Amino acid sequence: MSLQVNVKDLLSNLYHNRGIVELLFGQRDQVTVNELLGRDDITEEQYKKLISLDILFEYENIVSLNDSVVAMFEDFMEIGEVTPGFINDYINELKRHIAFYQEAREMRFLRSIKKYLKRINATLTREIIKLQKNVDDTYKNESNYRIKLQKLEDYREKRDTIIEFIKKTTDIVDETRTLFSITNDSELFGIVTALKASLIENLDFLIEIQTDITDFINKIQFQLDVYKKAQRLKEVKDHGTLHFKTNFREIVQNINTLKHNGHKTPKTKIPIDFLYSDDGHVLCKRISEKYKITRLMVRGLADKMAGNFKDKGLEQQIKLDTEKLVDRFLNQGKQNLFEYLMDYKFPKMIGNVSFEERLSLFVEIAMEYQTQLDFKYRLQYHDYTEGETKKRLGYTLILPMKEKVKKK
Repeated sequence: MSLQVNVKDLLSNLYHNRGIVELLFGQRDQVTVNELLGRDDITEEQYKKLISLDILFEYENIVSLNDSVVAMFEDFMEIGEVTPGFINDYINELKRHIAFYQEAREMRFLRSIKKYLKRINATLTREIIKLQKNVDDTYKNESNYRIKLQKLEDYREKRDTIIEFIKKTTDIVDETRTLFSITNDSELFGIVTALKASLIENLDFLIEIQTDITDFINKIQFQLDVYKKAQRLKEVKDHGTLHFKTNFREIVQNINTLKHNGHKTPKTKIPIDFLYSDDGHVLCKRISEKYKITRLMVRGLADKMAGNFKDKGLEQQIKLDTEKLVDRFLNQGKQNLFEYLMDYKFPKMIGNVSFEERLSLFVEIAMEYQTQLDFKYRLQYHDYTEGETKKRLGYTLILPMKEKVKKK
């Protein structure tokens, strides 16, 4: 580094400039000097200090973090490039210390065996996580098709390398099973058991990664083929070959388009409002019967209203004091308006009030006393029987209006 700096100063500068570090770690090789100095959380003096401490690095007006800082974060977060070579080093060290322990049977070699077994287990898991993340990031973020294919092929080779290391580790554990059993070390037994389970699980993950890599490569190859054909077609078009040297235009004009799939379009357009009317429903019903579309046949036409429907029950309406009925409903708080009217016991002088009359009264009260009622605009359902047919009626939930108490 340019200046002598201790751990405390390094951590202090990283913490005070954590926003800059986070930006540069997430957007590598994309942030210019002007963009960085345009932020509010850094000054030119702080920028020069970070450059002098080698925390930041500037090249051709592009600012990036020091490779050592990036590697530290990647190792701690288990991201970055896949490096399966560490696993091979640990396997070689494990073999060496197993040979030492077979020769001397000393505890120091047994401790080293435990250490490298743990490191192999942790490193395998970390490298597989990094491999999965790099495969996904390459497919999603790499813009160049050829580079993307090459990277995925490299990850496939690294995946095969990790599988070879897993097989080597399994063979070593199986070959030294007798040696591990005669040590009577419970800690070593637990480490070996956890390693075996982890090896099986990691193999399953690697199979899934191989499936993803193969799927991604096939998709990229297909997209690349389409791109090459489109590029070739554009070159032919730019040179005028299709227009002047072939009968391309005549052939295209004679091709029947697939827009309407062979069905002739109607000569006149039908307004949408007409389709919502009763005559429009009759037309839709004929079309649905012709093309066997059952979802257009659900709605049925309502029967014509009787001419004296307003006079029906007029006697009972006159005798009923609606205002008192509404006051009684507003003073209770258990039922909504529909349930209240369905269960209400009318005076004997009015006589028997049918379901249709109670329903008509519900609509009348809802329209005339809407300022005193609380409309929840939620549908409730009422099941009833008409003859031998079971029916369901939906109605709006209406409750008494509650007075809001102002807070002091």
